[in-house]
Amino acid sequence: MIIGVTGGLATGKTTVADMFAAKGAVKIDADEITHRLLEENSETSREVIDLFGEDILDRTGRIDRRKLAGKVFFSKQRLEALCRVLHPVIIRRIKEQVERFPESIIVIDAPLLIESRLHEYVDVVVVVTAAERTQIERAKDRGISQEEAENIINNQMPLSEKVKSADYIIDSNTNLDTIKEGVDKIWQKM
Repeated sequence: MIIGVTGGLATGKTTVADMFAAKGAVKIDADEITHRLLEENSETSREVIDLFGEDILDRTGRIDRRKLAGKVFFSKQRLEALCRVLHPVIIRRIKEQVERFPESIIVIDAPLLIESRLHEYVDVVVVVTAAERTQIERAKDRGISQEEAENIINNQMPLSEKVKSADYIIDSNTNLDTIKEGVDKIWQKM
């Protein structure tokens, strides 16, 4: 059984994925895979540097994710270009990890689950939603400026579109106990 958890910026998808993991699911984090991929000296990271320029590098010559985000999240076209480079490799690595746990329930935490068509690979799609003002406040608590948060949200697939692919929807505007109850209900059904 593979559960795909998705949502928008700061909707609480990682919290929900962690709750599934606490119940015994093996968690695969697409963002973590992306971070490792960008840190590697690989063909993929070189392709990203070629695409966006050497000014996305830090002093050590590695990709600085904040600099890359500054170039990408203000432009839907740049975000799509980055996704075309990264998604095939990320999806391959996710599938490789899933294959290592054939007898387990897997939870994949992937912000772009639907956009990358990875939702077609999972058995259950859980979309975590939150009001935009809640997303922005949570993002600001993480050190993201309001302008950057708004740009990220505006360049992502709207939550109203993501829920169309959902088997389950968890509204994270509520408290953690209510979110946990939603996770418990989904877990029991599976």
